[in-house]
Amino acid sequence: MPVVDGQKSSSEKFAGAERTYSIEALMGDGRALQAGTSHNLGQNFAKAFEIQFQGRDKTLQHVWTTSWGVSTRLIGGVIMTHGDDSGLILPPNVAPWQVVIIPIPRGNWKDTVLPACQAIRDELKAAGIRVKLDDDESQTPGWKYAEYEMRGVPLRLEIGPKDLEKRSVFSARRDTKAKAPLPMDGLAGSVRGLLDEIQANLLARALAFRESHTSTATTWAEFTATMEGRPGFVISPWCETDECEAAIKAETQATIRNIPFGSETPTGACVKCGKPAVVNAWFAKAY
Repeated sequence: MPVVDGQKSSSEKFAGAERTYSIEALMGDGRALQAGTSHNLGQNFAKAFEIQFQGRDKTLQHVWTTSWGVSTRLIGGVIMTHGDDSGLILPPNVAPWQVVIIPIPRGNWKDTVLPACQAIRDELKAAGIRVKLDDDESQTPGWKYAEYEMRGVPLRLEIGPKDLEKRSVFSARRDTKAKAPLPMDGLAGSVRGLLDEIQANLLARALAFRESHTSTATTWAEFTATMEGRPGFVISPWCETDECEAAIKAETQATIRNIPFGSETPTGACVKCGKPAVVNAWFAKAY
């Protein structure tokens, strides 16, 4: 999940903190998500709660504290970044099951297809791949295809009598829905390569989406027009005053997500008030 790292504005920082830093992600519906935060609390809370330590000079001193939050919201972020109308799309690196094997129950499949599926499962497990073999007879293969697609399993392997004759398996990727046969010889290596491709493709796709939904606005007319709907990130020069930030939020529902590290200093005027700009801020409508 690609993120933008930077420092929060004064009004968006954690109450009582000296500074707040965040990573901001863009979801598939064009809204931003504060994916994680880190707060430099200084000595404010230490003084309020009398949290002290003895320094090297034997004097009592108030501690300097920090606080950070990277929590289960990241699970929601991954879902909203990659999911589609068919359900979840989980990156292989975090998917509980990276591969699901579905046997095609035809003929004496328990004596032919099922042992082959079990052998492939064991081969993939030995290669460090998280794999599930679904040999449940109460559901059809078609039902299982839809079920694991909804659950976002990155790669599906289908194996039937004809596949055994050809010494191959039929693969289906969750990210692109591309389907292709894979030879059984060297299957673990082929599967690992596909999982790496899926991981890289999901990141590249999310980055491309963010880039195509990131724009700049240097005038208030441009800003308000761009902020119609859920446009993603809008980068604009800002004077760094709380009053101007509050006015932008009240009129457009957009908030400053953060000021990215290493941002160039703007040379123009603030997008809202026209005063000299101090920073380029990243605005968005957020959760």
